[in-house]
Amino acid sequence: MVKWLLLLALGACTLSNPFGVECVSDVNCGCANCCIGYRCIAVGSQALDAGLAMDAGTLVWEVSTLAGGTRGTNDGTGDEARFDAPTALALDETGVLFVLDSNNHCIRRVDAQGVVTTAFPTVFPCGGTGLDAPGGLALGSDGTLYVSDTGRNCVRAITASGTASVLAGSCSRDSSGCFASPPRFAQPAGLAWSPPFLFVTETAANRVRWIRPETGAVGTLAGQGFGTTVLADGVCSFNASCTGSAAGATFNGPAGVAVGAPGVLFVADVYNCALRRLTWEPGCTVQTVGRSSCPMFTSEDTSSLLRNPFAVTAGLGPLAGSAVVADTGNHRIAAVSATGLISVLAGSRQRGAVDGVGAEAQFSAPAGLVMSASGRIFVADTSNNRIRVLTPVTR
Repeated sequence: MVKWLLLLALGACTLSNPFGVECVSDVNCGCANCCIGYRCIAVGSQALDAGLAMDAGTLVWEVSTLAGGTRGTNDGTGDEARFDAPTALALDETGVLFVLDSNNHCIRRVDAQGVVTTAFPTVFPCGGTGLDAPGGLALGSDGTLYVSDTGRNCVRAITASGTASVLAGSCSRDSSGCFASPPRFAQPAGLAWSPPFLFVTETAANRVRWIRPETGAVGTLAGQGFGTTVLADGVCSFNASCTGSAAGATFNGPAGVAVGAPGVLFVADVYNCALRRLTWEPGCTVQTVGRSSCPMFTSEDTSSLLRNPFAVTAGLGPLAGSAVVADTGNHRIAAVSATGLISVLAGSRQRGAVDGVGAEAQFSAPAGLVMSASGRIFVADTSNNRIRVLTPVTR
């Protein structure tokens, strides 16, 4: 793996409080105005790994293609491999990337050299019926892989040894009856693991749900369900019912979800064209970060806006304190600061399949993201049927 050393000089932080450390106030960071989004953002120096030195003022993102390019089901290396609408991603501690190959209804495994194989082929073969348009992935602390079986309205668990089971939901196309036993879901999509909870977005019901895997308990963290107001900020709670808090926040098609700092979730609110920050401790609130309504016309200038973002991951390394968003409708990858400032990392709103640096690169409806500890961003470039990689470099 390429090793990185990030050098920042944004403030007079002490070296004992490195870039990206969790914080509740500037005292934790050792400098003024540098506890942003629950992370210290200004330090003397920070080793992401070790090796290449990078100056923050000249940091850019180089896009390359790891695997895929043509629609299909083939395993293989690099462009020999085939996907059909890859979406959610999960990265394990060894550097293996898991990909939801949504239209192939299966899970793929991609190693650091771009070698693609079908994961759990006897349970979930590509082109089979084991999954139905799966939409979310998360890795648990013990290596369990959680999968949103979106078309069947349930969440599945796969152990490291390959044993699959239904964790929550009834695995049927009937999404009604939230109070049924077991509780049902309405198109579960994004997944995020924050012990002891697995958080799930329900795209059709406009909710964020929680699951306790060890007990099977299910409840609602935020959102009012079907037929509610399109967007409103408000409170949330670990409710055992379907509806959340009476004064609670509302969503419109929540999809991607990611854990930020402890007690913080980022939610990609697709049809509100917004990023939401959900803080569940202390207290429980939902706030809109950035854009809070969608452009009405395709001709509208959305260079400073999000358009139907489908995925989000918490920024690490040089992006600690920010959320990284798949700005799906704008065909680009962006970082969103704690104050809602949007910074485009790669892509230019021009649909295409071009590798390159920053705005030179092109994507087509990217809808999955995950970031490694070394600062690389993996992207499911959905309509291009490719897995792309953003690598931080200096110029």
